[in-house]
Amino acid sequence: MSTLLQARSEASTAPHATGQQRAAGRRSPLPDIDAVDRANPLAAATYVNDIYKYYRRVEPLFRVPADYMARQADINEKMRAILVDWLVEVHLKFKLMPETLFLTVSLIDRYLAVAQVARKNLQLVGVTAMLIAAKYEEIWAPEVRDFVYISDKAYDRAQILAMERKMLAALDYQLTMPTSYQYLARLLKAAGVHYEKPLALFVAYCAELCLVDYGCLRFSSTEMAAGVMYVAMRAFGKSDPYPHSLMRHAHKRREDVLHVAKEVVRVLQRAPSSSLQAVCKKYATPKFCEASAVAPPAAVLDE
Repeated sequence: MSTLLQARSEASTAPHATGQQRAAGRRSPLPDIDAVDRANPLAAATYVNDIYKYYRRVEPLFRVPADYMARQADINEKMRAILVDWLVEVHLKFKLMPETLFLTVSLIDRYLAVAQVARKNLQLVGVTAMLIAAKYEEIWAPEVRDFVYISDKAYDRAQILAMERKMLAALDYQLTMPTSYQYLARLLKAAGVHYEKPLALFVAYCAELCLVDYGCLRFSSTEMAAGVMYVAMRAFGKSDPYPHSLMRHAHKRREDVLHVAKEVVRVLQRAPSSSLQAVCKKYATPKFCEASAVAPPAAVLDE
């Protein structure tokens, strides 16, 4: 994920500040962090500001109520966590893009927020969400039969295709939505740390742990990304965990981000003793720089 975060961050600048931030920007203008990418057509440097401006505008349209699970009659937060933890394993087994995982979880939450789902069909919603997300994000997406196999034939092809139609209709076919992954790519670049692979992988580790945690739904994707960045900068001993350029690109005040960062630290502290270990095991490997072994910056809780 780190490599892709790095690539995305290289291709991703901050929109327009307001009030005191605008004044501060006039006093100390931000460097053009996309200057080195102007000649790279894959970086879309010409359009990146418009892309992130669009993300910020539509983000509220895709937020789900943080208490939506209370309206589900047959499933609960723990079942959601078990599902997402399992999907992290499936995602890794299929070697999918990180965007696919984040979009998968977003689609699950959006669907569960508007439709009643029986316990026996929760895994069906999960594999169908990943099928949809993979079709949207991947060049070569897994086939329906792959999801039949990975779910141990709990559902057949017809059931998955029927759920796909049902979910897409319920979501009004709206799949282009910002997730914390897109924002993290940008914020890594804004903070000037996108080439630091261990830090970028720790950011990815934090973000995926937060996908599993239902409580993190009370934060927007932007807030979540900014909070994760704050924690990562602290964990890696950066003198300023929330520099001016990062604040400008996140469009969040330090005090607001600190509130989110404290919750991220709590999620990190709970992770080793949790029964759900897919994310921890994934990021305990050398491939992911053993990011799960990095000590959570507990000092953030006292800030």
